[in-house]
Amino acid sequence: MAKEKMSLLLLNFLFVCGIIFNISCNKNSYGNPQKPDKMVVLTEITAGDSANIPIGRTWPAGSGNTIQFQKIETVQAGISSSNGSSETLVLNNAGDYLTNPMAVYSGTRPFQLNTTYTLSASEQSLGSITATTTIPADFQVQKTGTEKDDLNGKPVLRFNIVIQDAGDEKNYYLFESVKQLATVSHFFSWQGQSYNYDTQTGYDLYQQVKNNPGVSLSLDTILTQQFLRMNVYTKDSHTGNASMGSLDSSYHRIFIKDSLFNGQSYETEFMISMDHFKALAGEQAGVVQVQVKSVSKELYDYLLQYEKYNQDFGNFSVSNLNSPVGNIQNGYGVFGGSVKKQWSYYYDPLQ
Repeated sequence: MAKEKMSLLLLNFLFVCGIIFNISCNKNSYGNPQKPDKMVVLTEITAGDSANIPIGRTWPAGSGNTIQFQKIETVQAGISSSNGSSETLVLNNAGDYLTNPMAVYSGTRPFQLNTTYTLSASEQSLGSITATTTIPADFQVQKTGTEKDDLNGKPVLRFNIVIQDAGDEKNYYLFESVKQLATVSHFFSWQGQSYNYDTQTGYDLYQQVKNNPGVSLSLDTILTQQFLRMNVYTKDSHTGNASMGSLDSSYHRIFIKDSLFNGQSYETEFMISMDHFKALAGEQAGVVQVQVKSVSKELYDYLLQYEKYNQDFGNFSVSNLNSPVGNIQNGYGVFGGSVKKQWSYYYDPLQ
């Protein structure tokens, strides 16, 4: 299987339309519609990965009562670090990013643990933005068990973990799961030439020659930068989710601070909806990724606000809702850091 890194883009699971101004693209805004036109950044930088930074702009439409996002491909962007390194980011036109609502600017240097990074970007008509975040130090987490179960009539995967928290710092943890989609192709070789089994011509030829020596089907699997977010559940009253209402609700992420277990081990579990673990009729095939992250405070706070916004949306007048406050100076969104522990599960025939 071709090895691909987990996407750094929050675009794939923040749903960029609707989380910055309490608005939905091309629909009436829920707050002040007179937001100035500015740059938007939504990104999580992860230790060991390189930069893929989505940058767009807000763009008032029509009478000003609607807001939409627009790609901008004329940004000058770069990242510098507390260890003295720096690099210029370049526009990335890879196929996985072409359908994103914001342009992606990429680098090649891997991000380091326990390091502070500053993003700078400028565009002639929008001015300059800056944002700073710190990737936390490494942390220890142990998976102590998994089991399939039923929760309120829905199949779930129970995921038990023990976090060993560092006592000399404040730590912020996220538990989440996504399905990383994959493209799967079948091929075979015959008389020194490779054929695509997934075409009608290739299929017909395979039926003719499949019993010959050395002829066998092979899989070519490539992980894409497209994701499905799995709903997660918790019964842990120490989580930030408990402050949002009933713990019977589903969430995009589970949030917990080390306030109650600083420097100690902490055991908990979360449940992952299995609705999309198996692809239907070959669609949405991929790998289920279960993730435990230690994240920067600004990323934790931003995503917690977003989660609460989702929970409150059906309960309160939208005019009373607050949109997430990020750390982009002179812009909107968030630039956050993380360290990730990940477990992969194959429910689709990809190997």
